[in-house]
Amino acid sequence: MIYVPDTSYACYVVQNDTTLRAYKTKPYNPGYGNTINIDYRDYYYTGNYLYQDGTQQFGNYSQIPVCLDNSVLTNNFYYRNDFDRILIIFFIIVFFVFFTLKKFIRVFFHGFREC
Repeated sequence: MIYVPDTSYACYVVQNDTTLRAYKTKPYNPGYGNTINIDYRDYYYTGNYLYQDGTQQFGNYSQIPVCLDNSVLTNNFYYRNDFDRILIIFFIIVFFVFFTLKKFIRVFFHGFREC
């Protein structure tokens, strides 16, 4: 499965080993002598899913990209490429918050015993 943050685009294409391109409308050949502009969004899945928007022009001699099958796409965050790093950061934060609160509560209640 391939994680995509937004599954509302019409066509998804793997550009290279770091980029997934999502087209707003499915690219097509507009016919002899005509050109069309199609908006797209590039997701950098090795860069925490940062994205960049752009427009690509298709004409008579353009190579039309082959869209990925929707059955291999998901927006379930468990399939994120960086999910393991997110979990590690989450547990480190929880660890420090837990021990900070534990120390604060210990000092707070220890101060009441002396009064």
